[in-house]
Formats: sequence, structure tokens, C-alpha cells
Amino acid sequence: MGCLVLRRLGATVPVLLLVTAGVFLLLHLTPGDPIDVMMAESVDAAVKETLRRELGLDRPLHVQYAAWMGRLLRGDLGRSIRNGEPVIESVSRRLRPSLELASSVMPSVTPSTLGCADERSRG
Repeated sequence: MGCLVLRRLGATVPVLLLVTAGVFLLLHLTPGDPIDVMMAESVDAAVKETLRRELGLDRPLHVQYAAWMGRLLRGDLGRSIRNGEPVIESVSRRLRPSLELASSVMPSVTPSTLGCADERSRG
């Protein structure tokens, strides 16, 4: 049993790496420039380039991913480009209502799901 748990935990590492790499790439493939979202279009190009350098957006993607992963593992999700507040605060504010909603729905969904699975297994 312990061996199975260790094997399953070991299998989650590559899956998590693939998921985080996918999320990172999707964030970079979205249209638009985050610098343009953060600043007005009339801002000088030199100011935009300075901010791009400060945020590390001028570095290669693999370097950005490694830095992002390091911050993610430390629990630093960065700052919102909309309001400048730490993302972890925004997430934690919305986490409790989300968990309450999920816990109120689960008791009604789980029995019907288990019932369907049981019916399928019986043939």
C-alpha cells in the first residue's frame, strides 16, 4: 500500500509540471501586452521598457518560467496588473465563499454520481 502511494505521488510531479507549463504558456499566448494593460497608451516607450525589464518580461520564456515556478513554490503569486494588490490576497478572499458553495453542492451531486457509477458497474 505504501509503495502504491509513493508511486502515485511520484506520478503527480510530471503532471503538475505539465499543468504549470501549460498555464504559463497560455498566459503568454493571450493577446495583448500586460504593460499596455498596466499603463496608458500615451506613456513613453522608455518607461514601458523599464517596467518590462523590472517585471522580467524581456527575458526568454524558459527563464521567466523558472522564475515564475520558484515564486509559485514559495507561495508568491505576484501582484495583480489591475489593482496592484497581491494575488494571494485576492484568491484567499474568494476561496472561502467558493469552498462554501462547493460544500453545499457536493452532498447533492455525490450520491447521484455514485449511483450512476454503481448502476454502470452492475451492467
